[in-house]
Amino acid sequence: MHLLLALAVALVVYLILRKRGRKVRVALSSSSPAVDRWLRESLAGVLATKLAKLGIDRAHVASTLGGDPDPSVVSEIEKCVKAIEIEYRRDPQRTDLDVRARVRFDDGTEEDLTTKIPWTDAPASVRDDFEKKATTRAFRTWDFPWMSAS
Repeated sequence: MHLLLALAVALVVYLILRKRGRKVRVALSSSSPAVDRWLRESLAGVLATKLAKLGIDRAHVASTLGGDPDPSVVSEIEKCVKAIEIEYRRDPQRTDLDVRARVRFDDGTEEDLTTKIPWTDAPASVRDDFEKKATTRAFRTWDFPWMSAS
């Protein structure tokens, strides 16, 4: 019983210290459910390939990205991924947006993932940028699901 209590306290201290060292995140409105779903599905394969040498398979990565975070998988993903930047591109002649996620890894490599989404599936802040700034490109960072949890 004392061992479980000590482990629980150690985990809480670790999470608090880890959170203190993080950079300020973008607001939740910088993403949308459609983009989050697409990225979780697309990243599972990319990350599984990167983490295969550690014995972490696609199912484990998908489960972790899907809302059931395994602490050891989370740790390895955070070590592996440096940043994820999303670029939204708008062609005024079309009703959808091109979306590209650039995944930057700590080993210096990058992976680009692309898709198209309807205008209505874009984050409100992105639609706002396109309408108010008359731009054709908008950039946002993307954080893993466990990073935005309170």
